[in-house]
Amino acid sequence: MQCEAKYGGNMVKRIIDRLIFGGLLIATLQIPMLADHYLQYLSGFYDATRQQVSSYEDNAHRHGFDSAESLIDALLQEKSSIIRVDAEQKRDVLQQHQMLEQAIATLSNGHLIEKAVYIFNPLRVDELQRVLIHFKPGIPIDVESIVICVVIAFGLNAVLYIPLVLFQRRRSKASRPAASHG
Repeated sequence: MQCEAKYGGNMVKRIIDRLIFGGLLIATLQIPMLADHYLQYLSGFYDATRQQVSSYEDNAHRHGFDSAESLIDALLQEKSSIIRVDAEQKRDVLQQHQMLEQAIATLSNGHLIEKAVYIFNPLRVDELQRVLIHFKPGIPIDVESIVICVVIAFGLNAVLYIPLVLFQRRRSKASRPAASHG
């Protein structure tokens, strides 16, 4: 009777373990899909800022400046506050453009972990929420992403399973002396 209960308990544990692994695998498989979706989202912003930066560069060259940055530096020295405010806005666009270039490089060429770190950075929660509005779960088609996701899911499953194993070992060690005295 005790053997049947132990076998039934082990079977339930194995089923739960497989369900947890399956859930983790499905979740990790979404990371490459989300990275692609995120990249598409940022690409639109990048194109818009690239056009602005290009027009800043053209304007700077037409007026004898080496770069948009040197034009902005000159505008920041002007007495008129409206010109300084405009220059600050242009500087912000240049900075945003540089940040978008780095983000696109990470999401285009980075490893899955780098992409995940970028995507799930707490400083970009609002951006992630906007991306998630139109995100549809799926399965990546490239083998490398699938293999990495399987490895990550196994690793997470092991990390989640370790406390259970340690608890069972501790419990079985505690019950052994009591059983031998009976």
